[in-house]
Amino acid sequence: MCSLTLYPSNWLYNAGVIGLLRVLERTGADPLRCLSEAAVQIRFSILCSSVKDVELEQDDKEFTIPLLAREWLLESWETLTEKKEKTECGKIKEVWGKLFNTWYRGFFNADTRYLFKESKKTKPLIIQFGDFVRSFGHPWGNGDTCSFCFRNSRFSYKNIFTSEHSKLLGASAGERGVPNSFWNLNPEQSLRICDFCNFVLLNHHLALTRLSDGSEIFINAPSFQVMWYLNKFAREVLGPASSEEMRSKRNILAMSVIEYATKIQATLGVWTGMNIEVVSKRGGEIEFFSLPYEVIQLLADRRIASLLSQIGEFSVLNLVLAQDFSRLLELGYRLLRIGLKTVVEWGKSERDFVNQTLRLEKNKQHPARVADQLFQLSALIEEKRQRRETYERSCIF
Repeated sequence: MCSLTLYPSNWLYNAGVIGLLRVLERTGADPLRCLSEAAVQIRFSILCSSVKDVELEQDDKEFTIPLLAREWLLESWETLTEKKEKTECGKIKEVWGKLFNTWYRGFFNADTRYLFKESKKTKPLIIQFGDFVRSFGHPWGNGDTCSFCFRNSRFSYKNIFTSEHSKLLGASAGERGVPNSFWNLNPEQSLRICDFCNFVLLNHHLALTRLSDGSEIFINAPSFQVMWYLNKFAREVLGPASSEEMRSKRNILAMSVIEYATKIQATLGVWTGMNIEVVSKRGGEIEFFSLPYEVIQLLADRRIASLLSQIGEFSVLNLVLAQDFSRLLELGYRLLRIGLKTVVEWGKSERDFVNQTLRLEKNKQHPARVADQLFQLSALIEEKRQRRETYERSCIF
């Protein structure tokens, strides 16, 4: 069976691809096998042929849907309700009712009362969705070009990008809909979207990470491989972290890059020279946060990232993010002077300084060790900056 190669595009589409990979992971597939340096290659056999029956009792009938569809429902349900335990198949009816009344009621154009019953005009909703997912096994279609994957694709279902795909970005779905300033209420000016990309966009919410302030974020990059890991690390670092400093978009992005550099046996390579950003979605607003190119270059250096991870202090990280490198040395010298004394010899001002600057107990007990790490960090940063300046001068001449 054929496969489809997906390339990074706009942030909404990229989030949909990462969300789809999370669904594939839930089916038991290894999403990392789909990832290359710059693209995702998905076999349609993974999406459609690996089918598992789901029995649902309703009027003594049994319904089956593709495994991908079932796992999408359960993953979406747990994301919506923030449940951690695995939802049993017996709750599929409740899942569908909740999801489609909350997010996708308009997309399949069916009342959730007809989940398992035929209406006068349509098949049961669960059958519609099963047919929709199975259609991915026959992707190439009638000569039209999809605006998202740019392929000659299959067009049979919801093939105009509307507010049903994205309330913030899509064209109004009907003549009486609320005007969208971008599409100007003209469906003819909207984007053409194939069946497969329809489903990709339906997965975008699964790639978002919810923050304590109620907003949701997605880390966007020029590489799906980089996006997969950065968003994975963002979810992980937000779990144990309680500091308000950690909740800032800047720190989330920085910590994710540091985790990538220290844990993955690869480098960010050429991608650090391009835009890596946090897309923040809150209510009716979308904002973008990014770090300067020079800062990303520093955080992506494995030696620098490793030292920052060992130190583990937000006060130090924030100095690097602010590119206030001279303060690193000043902080190191002051901690060294304090660390040369025993704890009982510390005065009130010295004790207050240590408590205000360092939050980790291991660092408070050994300020001289932190000072040594700061000196190493400063040396590595200076070395990195000098190399960049030398390279830039050579490019000029």
